[in-house]
Amino acid sequence: MDGRRRGAAAAAARPRGFARGLLLGLVLALLGGAAAALWERMAYTGLLDFSTDYRTTALFWEMHVGGAALDGFLVLTLPFALLALLRTRSPLNFGIGLVIVLLAAYAVLTTFSRGVYLALPLALVPMVLLADAQRRRAAGSVPDSSHIDGSTGTVDAPLPHAAKLGALAMAGAFALAAALVFGGGGYRGLAALFGVMVVLLTMPPSLWRPGLGQRLTALIMGALLALLLAAASWALSMAVPKAAYVLNIVALAVCGLLRWRNEPGEARPVYVLLVTTAWFWLLSTVVIVADYWGGTAGRWTALAAGLALAGLWAAMLLEPRLWPLQGAGSHGAAGWRKRALLVAGLVLVMAIVAALGGGSYLRDRVAAWKEDGQARVTHWRESLHLLHGGRQWLLGKGSGRFVASYFYDGPASAQIGDYRLRHDADESYLALAAGKHILGRGEQFRISQRIAAPAPGPVTIHLVSRTAADANLAFEICERNLIYPDQCSSAEVTLKPPQAAAEGGAARGTGPWQSRDVKLGPVPALGGDWWAPRFVTFSMALDTRGARVDIDRIAMQDAQGRQLLANGDFNREMARWFFSSDRNHLPWHTKNAALHVLFEQGLAGLALLTGAWLLALLRLSFGHGRDHPLAPAFVAALIGFAVVGAFDSLLDTPRIGFMFFTLLLLGLGLRALPGEGVARVA
Repeated sequence: MDGRRRGAAAAAARPRGFARGLLLGLVLALLGGAAAALWERMAYTGLLDFSTDYRTTALFWEMHVGGAALDGFLVLTLPFALLALLRTRSPLNFGIGLVIVLLAAYAVLTTFSRGVYLALPLALVPMVLLADAQRRRAAGSVPDSSHIDGSTGTVDAPLPHAAKLGALAMAGAFALAAALVFGGGGYRGLAALFGVMVVLLTMPPSLWRPGLGQRLTALIMGALLALLLAAASWALSMAVPKAAYVLNIVALAVCGLLRWRNEPGEARPVYVLLVTTAWFWLLSTVVIVADYWGGTAGRWTALAAGLALAGLWAAMLLEPRLWPLQGAGSHGAAGWRKRALLVAGLVLVMAIVAALGGGSYLRDRVAAWKEDGQARVTHWRESLHLLHGGRQWLLGKGSGRFVASYFYDGPASAQIGDYRLRHDADESYLALAAGKHILGRGEQFRISQRIAAPAPGPVTIHLVSRTAADANLAFEICERNLIYPDQCSSAEVTLKPPQAAAEGGAARGTGPWQSRDVKLGPVPALGGDWWAPRFVTFSMALDTRGARVDIDRIAMQDAQGRQLLANGDFNREMARWFFSSDRNHLPWHTKNAALHVLFEQGLAGLALLTGAWLLALLRLSFGHGRDHPLAPAFVAALIGFAVVGAFDSLLDTPRIGFMFFTLLLLGLGLRALPGEGVARVA
């Protein structure tokens, strides 16, 4: 409460400084999360591996039982970074912001979350529209907005219909070309295509100064000359290994040199001929690269893509109205900013194509949406059945009660594993119980501890335990960030009760302690590379449904005699230990933010939260807060959070819940100051 009061006081005393600080803080938070995601992918899967069943968790420990903490974090912070990127005028800040947004886009892609993929378009489109409306009001186009400073720069005129058609054609042609080229030419063909599109986006306006007849002549002659160059390049690529890549780089360099030699304002038909020839030649080298890499399949798919792009450029060169970068706002610094954003868009399209075409995991997840949706609907029904009586429906069952309610009141066959700390005289011990559901490798309830990488070789585990019935206890040492194991060395031991206790029917959890040593390994060298280190984790889990084992002490030493575990006697309770459920996620969440609020706070709490959310959106879109510089990003964050929350209960994640409620409360109070320009906080 004191923190919120201090934040409100700071916002009231220095609103512009508070807005700047909030924007900077959220952008830096996004940078940290995106960097963590980048490290995780480098360390555990590789940057371009889109087939492994591995969803990025970054450093969000809250995802140890599944959930969408990273998803919620990204949709809450990415709109602010994108808004700052669109508003900044500093080349340095623009470059930094572009890097942050691209890193965040990669993190979004590697969540493999269909909710995030749906949420971002639904959130960012309103943000762009609201930001554009702000800029128009700031320019004085709306009479009742005289309090907005119009000195924030001129508002670009909307694109004509022909230019919009050209922009859509260019975007569609590139997406189709990327899919075709990547299917046959792989990443090398896609990189060559990217160079073609970058050159296309940087075409100088002087190309349209010659007359139509001169441009048509340059186009025809350029195509013929490029055809000759393409034939010679293809023959050379067949004779000299790796020549295809060298020729692509040379053609790209020629295009760059011609762009540098541009003379703005001059009508030079020969220059149009040279640029057209060089670009068509560069386009032909994409086909050559794809052919060299992918053979016949790569050749024909890349050729189809090249013909489509060539036809598109020919149409735009002959009809200037189709070129989306002609006109005011497309030259000088503003023009280069616009082109840089378009290039970033190309990178995103390539990333999506690579994720869909370069790996099966995303395709499998998209194909399974119907089955997953039905499973969620069933789970939602089961969650609502846990509410009994009018009082619980009205006021809920209380915060944090879902897991326990589902455990005791839900389907018996879905009961999860559990642990308890018990005390016997002066000693503590761990009572570990297995779930009653089907225990696959990923469904086990694990108790884990991060350890130093053991020396390669056998590892010895010393265990002091007791059990009242036969139980299989599994041990493993893996490279693991949170819930996805790799490079595992495992062992399993069957624990039996003492003979006397078994014959006498001793009570569950009583009887003498038994000691045993378990050999695990040999363990290979673990820990990853120095530039992408991997965490090493020791885990233990019961592999017998409904079993229970009491663990008094556990110790582990590697081949060099080093002790690897801390607090193995549990006298410091669960310090250094952490539990996880890799694949069995439904018993831990309602998987819907609205149902989560309904379960915990009832219809009253759900109505209050929904009302506050709607009021914030209306206020920031149409009310007194609509002209605040950060209003569009607030709207996008709240919409994105709601869309992701339709498929996951985000509010049971403490840090994400704090961020959401902070933004919601701020959104209810944001108000533009007299004379406040929409671009000043960026």
